[in-house]
Amino acid sequence: DDLTLDEWKQFAEEYFHRCFQVLHENGHIKAPLHCIGKEYLMGLGAKYGFKELVMRSPGRYELSLLDTLETVPDISKIVTTLESLLPKCLGGNYDSIEQFKVCHVSLLISTPGSTDQAWHADGGHTNIQEHLPCHCANVFVPLHDLPIEMGPTEFRPESHYITRNLAPMMLAAKCRGTLRAPVCPPLQKGDITCFDYRILHRGRANTTDSNRMILVLTFCEPWFMDVLNFPKRSMKTPATVETDDSDGNEIINHA
Repeated sequence: DDLTLDEWKQFAEEYFHRCFQVLHENGHIKAPLHCIGKEYLMGLGAKYGFKELVMRSPGRYELSLLDTLETVPDISKIVTTLESLLPKCLGGNYDSIEQFKVCHVSLLISTPGSTDQAWHADGGHTNIQEHLPCHCANVFVPLHDLPIEMGPTEFRPESHYITRNLAPMMLAAKCRGTLRAPVCPPLQKGDITCFDYRILHRGRANTTDSNRMILVLTFCEPWFMDVLNFPKRSMKTPATVETDDSDGNEIINHA
């Protein structure tokens, strides 16, 4: 309902700012902000991110909430709406949402001026020899209306069939005329988009003056574990500063 989504929206704004305060307090960035002018203060990708926060592309962040679930707004009403949907999407041999594992709970925040993201899949196939049913699925819940100007997520329908061996299979699909055109649906507050982890998608540019905020619930089969999207290091661990003897420059070690 609207009250639940409004609580999540307020939480998302506050938690986003709090993350950068923590990063600054522990010496990982030079100011308690995500950017100064056009300079983004975090490094790009999981390699330079933290288990709590990764910048996926310039100005586009994913904030993991797995370690802070006891402090987030109520999520039960949102999960209830998925009870009949998820068993049809995942695995094919399940009849209850309780049989799945919660892989991630996160917030996607695209700040004003963030540009089109590169096409990508959130994870790979577990078998490259044959196509298997979905083992992991994302559920996107926009916390406010998401018009085209704010950069909804764009999808390549049915591309999860070709990401198993992307380059040759995409070429074959183009030659056969079976490659589907991208779709980028504008969404309303509280709409739900559920998609296979392996499908090609990207966030579009946010040309507004407001943050684009999406709650993400990722469910998977019990045996699956995602080790790619967030690193192990924490933003709460103080950075150490080392000096490079060759030129005297300071090097911040985030490990």
